Amino acid sequence: MNTLSLDSVTHSLGVSYERMVEMADEGIWALDHMARIQFVNPRLATMLGYSQEELCGHSALDFLDPRESRALAHIKLTNRKRENDEHQELRLSRKDGRQLLVKVGSTPLFDKGGNYTGSLGVLTDMTRRAQIEVREASRSRALYLIATGADIYAILDAIVLGVEAQHPESICSILLLDESGDHVLLGSAPHLPSFYNNAIDGAPIGPRAGSCGTAAYTGKRVIVENIRTDPLWDDYRPLAIQAGLGACWSEPIRDSHGKVLGTFAIYHRDAHRPDDDDIETISASASLAAIALERNRDQKSVLELNVDLEKKVRLRTLELNREKERAEAASRAKSEFVSNISHEIRTPMHSIQGLLELVGSTRLDDQQKDYLGKIDLAVHHLLGIINSVLDFSRIETGKFQLDRQHYSLRSVLNNVESQLANSATSKGLSLVFQVAEEVPDNLFGDPLRLGQVLINYIGNAIKFSHHGEIRVTAKLVSRDGRTCKLRFLVRDHGIGISQDVQKQLFQPFEQADSSTTREYGGTGLGLAICRKIVEETGGQVGVESEPGKGSEFWFTTRMGITDGKTPVQKDQLDDDEVARLQGRHVLLVEDNEVNQMVAKELLSRVGVDVAVASNGKQALKLLAEQRFDAVLMDVQMPIMDGYEATRQIRDNPELRHNVVIAMTANAGREDKQAAFSAGVDDFVSKPIRALRLYQALLKNMRDAEGGKPEG
Repeated sequence: MNTLSLDSVTHSLGVSYERMVEMADEGIWALDHMARIQFVNPRLATMLGYSQEELCGHSALDFLDPRESRALAHIKLTNRKRENDEHQELRLSRKDGRQLLVKVGSTPLFDKGGNYTGSLGVLTDMTRRAQIEVREASRSRALYLIATGADIYAILDAIVLGVEAQHPESICSILLLDESGDHVLLGSAPHLPSFYNNAIDGAPIGPRAGSCGTAAYTGKRVIVENIRTDPLWDDYRPLAIQAGLGACWSEPIRDSHGKVLGTFAIYHRDAHRPDDDDIETISASASLAAIALERNRDQKSVLELNVDLEKKVRLRTLELNREKERAEAASRAKSEFVSNISHEIRTPMHSIQGLLELVGSTRLDDQQKDYLGKIDLAVHHLLGIINSVLDFSRIETGKFQLDRQHYSLRSVLNNVESQLANSATSKGLSLVFQVAEEVPDNLFGDPLRLGQVLINYIGNAIKFSHHGEIRVTAKLVSRDGRTCKLRFLVRDHGIGISQDVQKQLFQPFEQADSSTTREYGGTGLGLAICRKIVEETGGQVGVESEPGKGSEFWFTTRMGITDGKTPVQKDQLDDDEVARLQGRHVLLVEDNEVNQMVAKELLSRVGVDVAVASNGKQALKLLAEQRFDAVLMDVQMPIMDGYEATRQIRDNPELRHNVVIAMTANAGREDKQAAFSAGVDDFVSKPIRALRLYQALLKNMRDAEGGKPEG
């Protein structure tokens, strides 16, 4: 075989070898007429991760990325045109398996007889450029969301998804410290498994609490190249192995005063050592998250820029400010009153629901079942009104937040259909759901709030329609990496709405006119709450309608896209789970006697022995006298509430080992955070459903020796 010597290469170009060495900032290779490598400079060997000896003699095609066409690449690399140098982009594979994007400038070489003998190529590494373009685009997106005051969790999602787009082989997360600074709460981790996120959410920080918990505790960057061997992961290694994680690098998120707010982390499936670019990425991402969190924490910072102006006008506006403060105080008092009265009403409603569940499991005739069904519908309707009032109160006080998680869009739509199908059928209406094929099913967002908006839209369509069909449509507006923008439309053939009324529909307490309320009912809060929910997701709401021709209500929303399947929810316990519950001793801390009866009955059915305390003070006394496998702690109680009781349990060395599961009618993000800050192990929302209660106990109760939870 005739090989292309370096001398012949330099002779053909009319340059010296020293001149080629001067070009060492770029990769250089010499190929023969079959694209076999005859020479590489040290720079190219470094770029590919091989030695020069390992490369020479092999076909250049052997180092192509598997996604490149070998036939097309061969044509590019053996181009014999004399007129111009050929510049092509190729994807090569490094020795470590990572992709290398290069631009190849090839010059054909010929012998004295004019015969093609090969080519000389100059290879420019374009990988960094491509990564920078993705990085800058994702950072611009996050900064735009920060500047426009978007929901903090939407901003954190944008930061995480942007880094994952820049480094497709990585999985990222942002964890936030709770108010006590002792536990981490989930901020954003759309592509970590749900079971992993659930286990980490509320976990304590410490000197050996994995990468993130340790970084939050020490305030220093923690690089764990191999989770399977690093002692920092001793307590969390089984969880990480189950999640398929091999490495984790975590950077503290600090505010401008140096206080640790949380952590940003990059995970890899296998053991992995970060390079300088990786370190820059986690550091820059943590800084970006800090900007977002600080802006969210202190939205009044902009007002500080106007201090001088405020001083000049303070005397002239003093009385106006006092009136404004009184109005705000009155608004807060009203909101607190609405929240408290809503809780007081919901408590007996939940008791009724619990009693209905107990009665429904007994032997009943058809007429009795019919009566119970109608009672249940009435209770659900009343709770719907109460929840609307409570949601509106949260909106007014700025406490309204979304609870993002993995979910299936089709499951949400099926659930909505099951709730409203009977209502539509009873009026002779057909309810049709149509989802475009390109709409992804596995999403990351708040499924309960999405269902709430759809139920409100469809419920209104049913209420104001007397014939025809109600069509619910889901369309994909755009898709950007691991996020998408969806558009939902609800079309009916009802009474329609005039143009002048449409502008007011999404305002609180607004309906078409007073006769609408008299004829069809309603509080006028539903659409205002829908608008707030949609705006929290970065979307918009709207309506198109004509009187007598029906209406089409629509909204857009931005969601994360996930790869995994949403876990299937069980509808009953298996025999082994029932056996694990039998004989357990549980302390129920609940002030409402009916709720006590319902909970005791549900627990007794699976063989759980129940002791009852009516407030936190009684609970502490019983815990000091007896051993319990778990404590079911109501939050709002007289004498001593559940938060204070839990804090005293955690502060007492003899009691702190107890498993505490909070129970409350309020299940918002701020309620969960308050419960976990107090020290609870888990959180169950009222009305208490039997299966959810059993699962919480199985998940958190320790074995007979006081070891790890069984669930």
